[in-house]
Amino acid sequence: MENKKTVLLGIGGGIAAYKSIQVASSMFQTGFDVHVAMSPSSREFVTALSFSAVINRQVLSSIFPESRTDDREDIYPHLFPANHADIFVLLPATANMIAKIAHGFGSEIVSTCALSLPENCKRYYCPAMNAEMWQQKTVQKNLELLDESGWHRIGPEHGYLACGVTGEGRMSEPESIVNIISDTDQPESLTGKRVLILSGPTLEHIDPVRYISNGSSGKMGKELALAAVSSGAEVDFISGPVSTENLPVGKRINVKNILSAKEMLYEAENCFPKADIAIFVAAVSDYMPIETNSAKLPKCKEEFALKLESTPDIAASLGTQKSDKQICLGFALETDPDAVDRAQAKLQSKNLDAIILNGIKSFGGEKGHFIFISDRKDTIEEWGVIHKKQCARQIIDKLGGLVQHQY
Repeated sequence: MENKKTVLLGIGGGIAAYKSIQVASSMFQTGFDVHVAMSPSSREFVTALSFSAVINRQVLSSIFPESRTDDREDIYPHLFPANHADIFVLLPATANMIAKIAHGFGSEIVSTCALSLPENCKRYYCPAMNAEMWQQKTVQKNLELLDESGWHRIGPEHGYLACGVTGEGRMSEPESIVNIISDTDQPESLTGKRVLILSGPTLEHIDPVRYISNGSSGKMGKELALAAVSSGAEVDFISGPVSTENLPVGKRINVKNILSAKEMLYEAENCFPKADIAIFVAAVSDYMPIETNSAKLPKCKEEFALKLESTPDIAASLGTQKSDKQICLGFALETDPDAVDRAQAKLQSKNLDAIILNGIKSFGGEKGHFIFISDRKDTIEEWGVIHKKQCARQIIDKLGGLVQHQY
């Protein structure tokens, strides 16, 4: 990696600290200049020697110098390398450490390092705690304070926790954390641009408890939003019903939650005129009931006929309003042998600049098989089976190039 970026990892006192060793090792191997600061409680779970062995340098463990020296950087361990850090990562971000940093307390090496970061340092935190702790209002308010201050949250994930319960609070896996942080090295090609992203499924009610929908998870939309923000953009994110963990969080991400295709179109029409780029990744239901019953329909033994009508074609509708300087990208999920031809037809009929062709296996999954198709010189690029995070990064890079060409 040219011009190594300085990364400072602040290790909090939680059982997930053991995962942080892999994060440090992976970032060191990737080519970052990695430093580690350990809180006193973190050393109850892992040793400083474990980190030193994988980053090839001593670990910061106290706000006071540990030996007699005339070197200014040794005398002030809470200032150096914090003052020169390009990236700071708090992991695991415990409820206690989140509270200290959100309210500006510096009581040990990690929190004082966080207070010493330069303004242009990118700040990440990876929450890890008991599911009940995570749901506490005080914790959620502290998260809001960090988000408002420009911190980027990674996780937590839903899963089995060390305390024996299953729920939200599990620290993200090292590979996922490193992938997100590595995006920091990408050029901010969308600085000053506004990106509209439509994500998730839509839900069309038959009655108060029954509806037509699909299995879209919203994962790709989330990855696109995070990649766009890391490239400097402001994001308007309109999402159908998905789990909280699949909604992006960030200072420059404005999330609007909707249910139906009509609601999504209404919100999109309000945001579209301000957008430099629009990404249609939502899995909009193709049909909706002609009539919606206000009361739950009783089950009947006879055949039941449900009359349906088409939902609005959001991408096509906004495509008719598109200006010469706006860029629009859509997604096409196809299973037929003539999938590329069908995707190209959608590209033209919806007035898109590019479209991503993907298959059924990507629906709701972490990875997928993706093909990038553009109307510029009839470009067709086979990206193969890749993680959605990587796909999102490649899409944003492509869109950044198209925007620069437009201007």
